[in-house]
Amino acid sequence: MPYSPARSLLRLFVALLAALSLGALMAGPTAADSKSLVARTVSMVNFRFVPQTLTVNVGDTVTWVNDSGSTHTTTSDTPRWDFTVGPGQSSPPVSFNTPGTFPYHCTPHAGLGMTGTITVQ
Repeated sequence: MPYSPARSLLRLFVALLAALSLGALMAGPTAADSKSLVARTVSMVNFRFVPQTLTVNVGDTVTWVNDSGSTHTTTSDTPRWDFTVGPGQSSPPVSFNTPGTFPYHCTPHAGLGMTGTITVQ
């Protein structure tokens, strides 16, 4: 059979594709695949956030639920989020996509110690 540059190029391409596929299979799952994103909840109870400190992973979300008879806020100490949450209501979820420490407070009740911290790892 005569030499065909196109056929040689096709064989090279198929061999390269097979090697890349095998490498991807051998690498296994990535860190993102093995870590599930989690929706976390902080309760507002008796002028306190429960838990007061919460550690989450990058990509997780946090929702605040008002389990008291008073209206509260969940207000970031930086201009990241600010929600008013009435009795029996929940805030929209807040996604934490970067590592760091995110302190927050209830605007009308911060003087009573209604503060909290989300730590993202």
